[in-house]
Amino acid sequence: QDNYMEKYGRVFKPTEVKMMLASFANMETIHIAAYALLLETIGMPESEFGAFMEYEAMRDKHDYMGQFGVETDADVARTLAMFGGFAEGLQLFASFAMLMNFPRQNKMKGMGQIVSWSVRDESLHCEGIIKLYHAFNKETGAVTKSVADDIVQCCETVVNMEDKFIDLAFEMGPVNGMTAGDIKAYIRFIADWRLRQLKLPELYGVTENPLPWLQSLLSGVEHANFFEARATEYSKGATKGAWHGADGVWSSFDAMLEKRRETAAH
Repeated sequence: QDNYMEKYGRVFKPTEVKMMLASFANMETIHIAAYALLLETIGMPESEFGAFMEYEAMRDKHDYMGQFGVETDADVARTLAMFGGFAEGLQLFASFAMLMNFPRQNKMKGMGQIVSWSVRDESLHCEGIIKLYHAFNKETGAVTKSVADDIVQCCETVVNMEDKFIDLAFEMGPVNGMTAGDIKAYIRFIADWRLRQLKLPELYGVTENPLPWLQSLLSGVEHANFFEARATEYSKGATKGAWHGADGVWSSFDAMLEKRRETAAH
């Protein structure tokens, strides 16, 4: 959230871009509330909200993201790629995969719904920020060979840090249906995907999703019982009715025009 408002908000002034950034920042406040509710619901103490700083693997991730700024065009390009491609687009997906293994086993289904919403939103954020990255580079030429190499190095650094976080999460061994190796392979698959989106060379050569079950859980069409839940997926084709035919929109429009002409004639 701070990244959108404190960094990008200083750089990008077009109204449409600021609207997108404000929308994304607002989504992040909803995520914060949702995961806070999760911790409260399962009875964790308030101290857990800052407990991640006690673990080196998690603290290093947090500190690394604090190194990125927007002082120069090259800095802006690196920051867009880092946060749009590798923070929201890679780091979070390792956690999403680990959390979604629970509803996959018919456990913590409410949490699974929160994670599904988060994936939906973060995927939209990735698409939007990566599109902004390409538009910014087209206008400024900020992504030189040196900057592109820096971005690829950022991706490799993020993956290495994520490996340490995954080892921490699995320090007591594998869980039912998932191992640390599965998640490490998955984040390399995601890393190559983000690099392709950024039009940069891939690093790992992972062409198939190592967790195919996750794809169906996260990318399927959302269904909801009208009496029990509200579907929240984004949809372009959600309007009802038809354009053509006797009951279509255009027939109704023609009838309205005909009625107006008749009224004017009298």
